[in-house]
Amino acid sequence: MYTEVTRTLRLTGSAETKEGAFNRIFAQIKHAIARETSDLVVRIEPLAVEVVSATETSYRERLFGLFFPRTRTRYEITADVSVRLGLVRLQEIPFRQQSEQPTGVKQLLGQR
Repeated sequence: MYTEVTRTLRLTGSAETKEGAFNRIFAQIKHAIARETSDLVVRIEPLAVEVVSATETSYRERLFGLFFPRTRTRYEITADVSVRLGLVRLQEIPFRQQSEQPTGVKQLLGQR
């Protein structure tokens, strides 16, 4: 029923700081795993991070195209993140079937 598996995810994050780009990557882990599996995830443990590519883009920005020039920087990082997952396999849980027939008054009131 409970099992541990290791998966590697390729994720991309971008922000105005290096730390922000990595934070975006780590924020995506839970959502990426939820899309991949139908099992119940009870634990996510990052094991390793390997940077595949890192890009720093600088551009000049002005207010209304004329005033207050400033240089802005944007960082984009693509990384392979290895995670160990603790999963509960819901397909392996034997459920006992039970059905109830509500009586007349309970059925009218919408109660169990």
